[in-house]
Amino acid sequence: MGETVLDVATGILQDGEGRILLDCRPADKPWPGYWEFPGGKIEAGENPEAALHRELAEELGIRVRSATAWQVREYAYPQRRVRLHLFKVSAWEGQARGLEGQELRWLMPAAATALSLLPANRGIVADLMAESLPHPPLFLIADPQRAPAGAFLEILEQSLTAGLRALILRIKAPLPAGLQADALERWLEGARARGVDVFLNHPEPQPHWPVLGRHYTEAQLAGCAESPSLPFGVSCHGPECLARAEALGASYALLSPLFPTATHPDTPALGVEHFAELAGAVALPVIALGGLDASRVGAARRAGAKGVAVLSEILSASDPAAATQALIRAWSAA
Repeated sequence: MGETVLDVATGILQDGEGRILLDCRPADKPWPGYWEFPGGKIEAGENPEAALHRELAEELGIRVRSATAWQVREYAYPQRRVRLHLFKVSAWEGQARGLEGQELRWLMPAAATALSLLPANRGIVADLMAESLPHPPLFLIADPQRAPAGAFLEILEQSLTAGLRALILRIKAPLPAGLQADALERWLEGARARGVDVFLNHPEPQPHWPVLGRHYTEAQLAGCAESPSLPFGVSCHGPECLARAEALGASYALLSPLFPTATHPDTPALGVEHFAELAGAVALPVIALGGLDASRVGAARRAGAKGVAVLSEILSASDPAAATQALIRAWSAA
């Protein structure tokens, strides 16, 4: 006989500020003290949406007015396997309150990662956060030292024209000859006006460039005593860094190397299976990095990557625009 699966209707309530509603499991239920999205068991003969309406009325005292089916996902707990029928709840009547004695919290998705989330809910939070990533979720690690002399800003411009919307500007050495700081700053201002998210990886604490947030190395994140004030991402190579990025509320984490790389031939690649294991264990979007080209983007996405990051694949390309477009097409097709 096959394993019995418990079907559960789950609601993702999000308010006008983008906050999501989570509740804490009370002491008289399994996994007490863990946080989850509200909902409950689908009764025999009941369809998932009807169960959602009933459960949210019983648990929160609200009347659902508009709910859209979003995902169905399964998770195997030691006791049983559950199948979550997830709905985005966009409108309801009444004020949500814990009718079963449970604590409720409205939090931004990034802040929810600091809670002890019920395991089946971690991936849900990661997917909600991934919706805030640039689209397409292709990140260029833009290092002027790795671009042909005098071509850095032109490569960036070609990539943006081709559809790139996310940059990690990596400045670890003085700017190369021919690239002036004021020209870079002006270009960044224009990029942000065009909707490009720029995260700065720079040794100076507060360089005066118009960026959305910061990008930290694994070592830099280890030195953070508290969550940075600006949106931030981090480069990770293992589970400890991912867990810390999650706890501090990172917007994303690069995880590398997925595949072997020419620049770090002595660094063992994670491989698809181990990458999937690590990415699936944290409640934040994990971006694949390392050895990626258009032919490997599909494998990264199937392994659970919420986006991909490249460096030389664009910076060293003979046609940066064509390279950018090939990566975007590969992501869309995966």
